[in-house]
Amino acid sequence: MIRREPSSPRSIAVRTASFVLCPVLVLSSSGAPALADQQPRPGGVIRVGEQVDVSGLHGVNVSDIAPGYRESWLVTVANERSESVTLGVRVDGLADDDNGCNDPESRVDDSCDGRGELGDHLELHLGVPDNVRMFSASLNEATSGSGQVVTVPARGEAEVVLGLTLPAATGNEVQTDSVEFVLVWRAEAVPGASPDSSEDGVELRSTVVGGGDSANLALTGARVMLLVGLAMALVAGGTLLFLVVGREREKRPTDRAADR
Repeated sequence: MIRREPSSPRSIAVRTASFVLCPVLVLSSSGAPALADQQPRPGGVIRVGEQVDVSGLHGVNVSDIAPGYRESWLVTVANERSESVTLGVRVDGLADDDNGCNDPESRVDDSCDGRGELGDHLELHLGVPDNVRMFSASLNEATSGSGQVVTVPARGEAEVVLGLTLPAATGNEVQTDSVEFVLVWRAEAVPGASPDSSEDGVELRSTVVGGGDSANLALTGARVMLLVGLAMALVAGGTLLFLVVGREREKRPTDRAADR
């Protein structure tokens, strides 16, 4: 016959804490999906002939932007040349506008007129479906170009993933900021082929950070709903722990009397 000793408050506390903290740890470890896990939107077609033609690009826009923003587009590159080409991008004519300051921004940013900070934080990515970050840099850094990172075969096609990310840890200094730039696509013949190169650009503008309904946060760079969920889980766990320990204490005198 196996005799079970009555549970002590300490053992009850350990079991209850484990029950509560396990889902909390799962919540805290699960964040926004990585860019590689996100299904890119259709981005249209770029044609490479004697010149690069970006007129077939569509749907590439930067809207409802806020910390944690992630967007990507799948672009088909059609090479009409008889030799392979390499493809890269560059940011030209970057205009980073502060657009004044709202109250949260004014607490951390004392330069509310003139150049903004969004270009320092908004990241540009270029790659292929199996490796979406062959190139990754802030817009300011991307003015130096990505280099030629994707190869497109002669008379063939390649899929390219273009991505933009504003990291969730970005602070209030970017609120009300917006950017405008030309994304230049450059095609070059592979080494050993003809030296021809050409490029063409498409103009992109972002909306104001915090301008969309989902972006209008008094505090940015924080996973507010995650913090609320953690707080609720801890409160519920504390209540459960109190009830379980109290119930076990009430049972003990009865159990001891029965043993006698």
